[in-house]
Amino acid sequence: MAIELRDVRFAYAEAPDKPVLDIPHWSVPRGEQVFLHGPSGTGKSTLLNVISGLLPATQGEVLVMGQALNALSTRQRDRFRANHIGYVFQQFNLIPYLDAVDNVQLASHFSNQRQSAPSREEITGLLSTLKLTAADWEMPTGRLSIGQQQRVAIARALINQPELLIADEPTSSLDQVNRDNFMAVLLSMAEQSGITLLFVSHDMSLSGFFKRVDAMTELGAREAAH
Repeated sequence: MAIELRDVRFAYAEAPDKPVLDIPHWSVPRGEQVFLHGPSGTGKSTLLNVISGLLPATQGEVLVMGQALNALSTRQRDRFRANHIGYVFQQFNLIPYLDAVDNVQLASHFSNQRQSAPSREEITGLLSTLKLTAADWEMPTGRLSIGQQQRVAIARALINQPELLIADEPTSSLDQVNRDNFMAVLLSMAEQSGITLLFVSHDMSLSGFFKRVDAMTELGAREAAH
């Protein structure tokens, strides 16, 4: 399994009796593409933080690629995340004054999964696959369009060849044309690389892109203020 949760609960320290997550069991096989939906307040962001090791579960087991995250220290979880998990953020989190190549290259500094840092040719090849031109590569990412920035974000998430790719509301700022193009590229890249994709959104119109659609309420997540 790429992801397996067993009797996982999470509650914030200020409200220990009000768990945000209460999941008896949930799993995602390797290579599967899953659309996970739920409105604000159902624990989506908390779940992603638990799966990626940013937050330790209050109880239960969180296994990612067979590794029990609860058995790792904070530093070990950080290293595991850098080596095995790619992340496409809602707000891109690109450094606006750096060009696309430098933004992608930064991701490799946090991972020891690769034997060597990716070459410029490897990075530009990936950017080309994502339909970014040479002129785009050399421009500060802050001057790129929203759609172009999203493609740089995908390249950055994929450059370390992660086994799990998490996409957190990545289409919320895109119009329908750019959104559909983005989805086509993302799903195609995940399929070609055999990457497990966990795509999280409140936008149910995106569910048609996926064979598997799960709801946060079905996982056992409870409404919370976080």
